[in-house]
Formats: sequence, C-alpha cells, structure tokens
Amino acid sequence: MGLPLQVFLFGLLTVFIVLLVVVATGNAIIWFVNRYIGSPVKEAGKSGSGQLQSHSGRIAAIAAAVNTVTRGRGKITSIEKL
Repeated sequence: MGLPLQVFLFGLLTVFIVLLVVVATGNAIIWFVNRYIGSPVKEAGKSGSGQLQSHSGRIAAIAAAVNTVTRGRGKITSIEKL
C-alpha cells in the first residue's frame, strides 16, 4: 500500500472518530439538560384559557398565509393540531 493511500485512510478514520465524538458530546449535553435543568417555560397546551393568547402570533401568521394564498376569498373555520 502506498503512502498516499495510507494518508487518505488515516484522514478518513480521523474525521470519522472526530464526528463520533461530536455526536456523542451533543447527545450527552442534550441528555444532561433535559434530565437536570429542564424547561423553565410552562408548556402552552396545559394552561387552558391562556392557550389562545400564547398562540396568537401563530394564528395571525396562518390567517395571513390563507389570505395571501386564496387572495382574500378563503376563510379559516378551525385550526387543529394533528
């Protein structure tokens, strides 16, 4: 095996190992944050009456998109999460 092929294979192996370390570190950080730090923000779906107020920006964006696509002829009757 020639020197260029050895250098090429060593480079591929090095990149693969570095990417494995990056992925493992990222997964460890995500696990640690989810396990010990948690989310300080309350979930929007559990608040009840405040749910509509917390999603007003999303509702406005959907309404604007429907208005643009249908050129003012469309009407939103309900919005459901699938």
